[in-house]
Amino acid sequence: MASPASEASEIRRRGRQRLIGAIALVLLLVVFVPMILDKEPGRSQPVPSIPPKENAPPLPAPKPAAAVAPAPAPQLPPDANLSKGMPSVPPVASVKPSTQANASPNPPKLEGFAVQVGAFRDDAKLNQARDKLIAAKVVHFTERLDSQGAALTRLRAGPFPTREAAESAQATLKRAGLDGKVVPLP
Repeated sequence: MASPASEASEIRRRGRQRLIGAIALVLLLVVFVPMILDKEPGRSQPVPSIPPKENAPPLPAPKPAAAVAPAPAPQLPPDANLSKGMPSVPPVASVKPSTQANASPNPPKLEGFAVQVGAFRDDAKLNQARDKLIAAKVVHFTERLDSQGAALTRLRAGPFPTREAAESAQATLKRAGLDGKVVPLP
């Protein structure tokens, strides 16, 4: 006569085998029944095709900087005091050239892209970053931003006519030890 403990273990073993068999059958049904009932055998996913470069239309050429129409000169009253060809009226833009060598009577046109190097409250840190830009021979400018009680000076490299030119300057800045972000100019 078999002991009650061995009968209980035999019942558990058979139950586990039945459960494993049932799970295997359900998995087989879930996987293979949709394949059997599929009305379109051999159907495959569409493969995207990329057209060859030879048939692609050419991209439009970027506008050269000289082709951009200059901004109209401000109208001055006839009695305006002119010294050295500059009107006595203060300039509208707050953009300043970064070095005396780049200083010109007209600020740079803010079109295209620039690389934002940073916004500084401390003039010493601004001058350190500016010196690195000068050493790397990258054209740059500053913008004075007056916000709630604290004045910031934004240092940007550029302006550049295309994003690719700005990204090239960004790589030059990384080699000079400065981080920057390419930003579009209005």
